[in-house]
Amino acid sequence: MLALAVMAVALAVPVEQYDADQPLAKAEYEGRSLRELTLMRNVTYARAHNPFRRKWLNAWFSKQRWYAPAEAMDESLISQTARANADALGAYEAGLSAAELVARRDAVRARVKDGKGTAEDAIELRLLSVRLGGWAGEGAAPSDLNALEEPSKLDKLLKLSDLDDFSPRDLKLLRNAVFARRGRPFKTPLVQGHFKTVTWYRADPAYKDSRLTDIDKKNVQLILSLEKRLRPPKDEEAPDAFYTAA
Repeated sequence: MLALAVMAVALAVPVEQYDADQPLAKAEYEGRSLRELTLMRNVTYARAHNPFRRKWLNAWFSKQRWYAPAEAMDESLISQTARANADALGAYEAGLSAAELVARRDAVRARVKDGKGTAEDAIELRLLSVRLGGWAGEGAAPSDLNALEEPSKLDKLLKLSDLDDFSPRDLKLLRNAVFARRGRPFKTPLVQGHFKTVTWYRADPAYKDSRLTDIDKKNVQLILSLEKRLRPPKDEEAPDAFYTAA
């Protein structure tokens, strides 16, 4: 099944040629790497001049001649088609099963072990680490794993500098991770999809916020303060909208 999806992707356009304002068929993204899915989803926001906090995303988009970051994203430039495409890409990514993510991880590991690993593979392992809830590569983990890639870092107080590479979307996922580590069940489909592949997560119907430690509460406050500074909350926003945002 995965092989068929990969064959379909081989016929799809390169990410550099993706036009977010054209309707996107499932065959054009099914089987793509997490890195490609992330890039395609964020083309929508790059076209609206979004400034990217994630270093690898900023580096990739900065090489595109059409990209012109501004101080803040202009959401009026996002068409209904582009937003629908971003939503479809986010939903597809959230729907990937743990088994498929492990298969993808093992394929990247095999390439790296054979000496055929690429810079793109290095990014892919970091993205897989987020989805699986721990270092996805073999051997010692990089020292710069963030708290989404290595949630045990949430055992200690976070510093603002620890969040330098986090997008608003990442920050909300990280804030949810604090609660997830204590067993909080999630109601919205995309957040459920994200945490269902995290190997350490176990939802507990009896969860209560009283399980949060003082460190948990302070980390939540820090993350939330940065979220509000970067992107003020919108009362009308759908609960899962952040997941497919930049």
